[in-house]
Amino acid sequence: MGFSSGTGNAVRELAIWTGLGAVAIALFINFGEASTAFLGRAGSASTEQPAAANASLDEESAPREVHLRAADNGHFFAQIYLNGEPVDVLVDTGATHVALRYEDAMAIGLDVKDSDYTLVAKTANGSAKAAPVTLDEVRIGDIIIRNVEATIGQPGTKFITLLGMTFLSKLSRVDIRGKELVLVE
Repeated sequence: MGFSSGTGNAVRELAIWTGLGAVAIALFINFGEASTAFLGRAGSASTEQPAAANASLDEESAPREVHLRAADNGHFFAQIYLNGEPVDVLVDTGATHVALRYEDAMAIGLDVKDSDYTLVAKTANGSAKAAPVTLDEVRIGDIIIRNVEATIGQPGTKFITLLGMTFLSKLSRVDIRGKELVLVE
């Protein structure tokens, strides 16, 4: 039994559209593999890149990440570099500023006088005077942020320097994943 010319064209077109639809569905389902085949690069389904591709990336444009593990008490501690000098800190999203212990400020060469304590900071332990400063550079791992506002506490008033929001807010992402803190420049 034969089809008329018009019916044959309709069946052929239906078969073509069905085939194209099947290909589109297969590409959608397997997008990572399809993009690799058609574009010659890793697809969005994979975060890994071949070594050759990594070598060609501009290091200035590649995002820098730091991963910190929580201490037994649940807090995130790290060693950072303030103006090139190492300082132990507590990462604190509740701290408005990078808040330096007086002793750490002196160790990295920041000189502060009594008359410099012009701010009143609200802390977990009440109000305290603080001296405003600008740090040339704050580095944690490969992440470097320049011109970071900070405060210096009075002698003996802080247990540890806090890495607060004047640094953290300049990052593109700050995530807590269980017992891991991820900082992304």
